[in-house]
Amino acid sequence: MPLISEQRMVRLALDTLEEAAAAAHSAPVRRTWGVRLALAYLVSRERHGSAAPRWPFDQFWKCLPDQKQQDRWANLNAALNAIYLSVGEKRDWQRVSLFEQQSRS
Repeated sequence: MPLISEQRMVRLALDTLEEAAAAAHSAPVRRTWGVRLALAYLVSRERHGSAAPRWPFDQFWKCLPDQKQQDRWANLNAALNAIYLSVGEKRDWQRVSLFEQQSRS
């Protein structure tokens, strides 16, 4: 099996979080091992000599099962924006839209 590049791993982890955030539009999201792994991987990556700040990763995890739809989505979206910033990636809004469309299906 070929090795996966770090860039591909980051993309997979971010896609996992995007999928969870898209699902959060309609219902609380179950905390899965996949989401846990994605968050752990992204927070543990060294950037510019230090680890990423933990708060957006913790906030994302905490808000997944929130029962209030508007609070859940607002908090997850804010946390996800901060996660992208902390890992040095730009959020692709076309990709976000794709995950949201798939979630509605």
